[in-house]
Amino acid sequence: MVGQGYGGKVLSGELDIVTGTKFHSMDVRSTYGHFTLDHGRIYMIINERTDKTLALISGMASAGKEIICVSRMHPDLIRERYPLQGIRAVWLSGTGNSPRISPDQLDEVVREISDFVWSRKNAVAVLDGLEYISLYTDFRSLNIFLEELNDVVMASRSILLIPVDPRLFDPCQLARLRRFAEILR
Repeated sequence: MVGQGYGGKVLSGELDIVTGTKFHSMDVRSTYGHFTLDHGRIYMIINERTDKTLALISGMASAGKEIICVSRMHPDLIRERYPLQGIRAVWLSGTGNSPRISPDQLDEVVREISDFVWSRKNAVAVLDGLEYISLYTDFRSLNIFLEELNDVVMASRSILLIPVDPRLFDPCQLARLRRFAEILR
């Protein structure tokens, strides 16, 4: 079961010279290993399945992190997987009446994530559906979108997880996407 045996804790981090505050790290253990995730960073999870991402979400939620998940997975399914966690779920879909955002509305995705992470300390965001978004936009716009998310994540000192199936992007595109993120395998 995904929710068993995971835990996380906040570790002290490096001092930000400009503001005098510390960047914090989060220690997450899962069946996929031990990960130390720094706040203010994007992590791209290169994997053909979402198991590793789900394990990380579970560990972070168990540690009390507030999480928003913008996903191709319907919000009801997310609530079924994490019934006690209170994860804010937004459906990445062109149709439906749940909290949703159309995949061609990149500004709305940025706004939704930005509003969430700025209103919470050290929040976590998950963007599951980059491949789906890429069907509705050109690659240049996708890069600009990731630059905007990167700015939000760094400024708010949040963590953004982006699962990516490497089979769905050509090697050059995948290399460009990796510029914005630390890679978790």
